Amino acid sequence: MCSFHIDVSLSLGSSLCLPLYLNKKMGKYPRVRIKKKKKENLNRPITTEEIEAVIKTLPANKSPGREGFTGEFYRTFKEELTPILLKLFPKTQEERLPNSFYEASIILIPKPEKDTTKKENYRPISLRNIDAKILNKILANRIQQYIKKLIHHDQVGFIQEMQCWYNIRKSINVIHHINKMKNKNHMIISIDAEKAFDKIQHPFLIKTLSNVGIEGSYLDIRKAIYERSTANIILNGQKLKTFSLRTGTRQGCPLSPLLFNTVLKS
Repeated sequence: MCSFHIDVSLSLGSSLCLPLYLNKKMGKYPRVRIKKKKKENLNRPITTEEIEAVIKTLPANKSPGREGFTGEFYRTFKEELTPILLKLFPKTQEERLPNSFYEASIILIPKPEKDTTKKENYRPISLRNIDAKILNKILANRIQQYIKKLIHHDQVGFIQEMQCWYNIRKSINVIHHINKMKNKNHMIISIDAEKAFDKIQHPFLIKTLSNVGIEGSYLDIRKAIYERSTANIILNGQKLKTFSLRTGTRQGCPLSPLLFNTVLKS
């Protein structure tokens, strides 16, 4: 198991290894696929109720994207904005979304109670427009219903009704069990996937989603967003040259943790 996951991390970290990995590995392991009725639910048109439900949950006191509109703004003018979004989101099926849906602005913010004259006391954050976050949250809510069927039962991060302490408890139980055995020739290894979110190749991500049966407009939206992902750095209030993103899930996107979980299972 360890050698397999090491192989995955190396393949995801190198675009040269990616085609070979996709061809040799994808078909080697048993696949869990989404059934037809669940696919239809993923691909159904976005509703007013879904948009309103997400707007209600938008957090306060968060930095806005380039548009400058905050979560508070969307909650205040929910009745006026919902019909506009309802007309906008179906354009995702035609790949006619505004360019702002593919863009992110990266800025540096100071770490709390740190010396702001030192560069190491700043961290980057990625700013995206709220309308794009609403769309991705709706898509996240839909796939959240089926994510437990797609991933291993020991994956508990970012999964509703699951807690990380579940695996801590399992680990303690394993240790107690080993201590009771006469043969104690065992080893417990903890592996940290360094910068795992940043190393996922976009073609691998799309291939994985297709491999578990995700298709239609849901997959088309992910393709469009990741194939056209761009970012720019804002330094001293000035926007620098835009560049394309070829790896990594999107920071601040509510769908990113679930996409990462699906990739990790593969």
